[in-house]
Amino acid sequence: MKKYFFLIIIVLMLASCTPTVHHETTPTFRFGVPVESESNALIAAQLGLRASFDYTEPLKVVKVEQMSFGEYSQFVGASNNRPADTQVWLVIYFDNLWRVGPRPMGTPPPPFHGCVYVAINAADGMPLEVGGPVYLGITECDQ
Repeated sequence: MKKYFFLIIIVLMLASCTPTVHHETTPTFRFGVPVESESNALIAAQLGLRASFDYTEPLKVVKVEQMSFGEYSQFVGASNNRPADTQVWLVIYFDNLWRVGPRPMGTPPPPFHGCVYVAINAADGMPLEVGGPVYLGITECDQ
């Protein structure tokens, strides 16, 4: 009888054990840390986008690419006012109706259709430049 009781206890103890499952999680993006993925670049770009433009969701992401500041400057035709080898993420969005965000003085420009861009510093995720409309020979932007 003791043997059966002992076996039943062992079986119950083993049955109650559940395997530990480890789930991989994607780290949450934080400003101040390097931007190492397209998804984090999109999160970081929202800061500059929202500060500069009003828009209607959903936006269409046209391009997300890491490049040097020199390559970025050449691509968008901007001035090269930072070291050319600084790594940036260029994010280009399309929307049917962009409005330039609040300005302290003056009348904002009229709404427009097309693409805008956000360049963020790959080292810390902070926006470097935001601009638009842009016509860069990208089909989605020139519609």
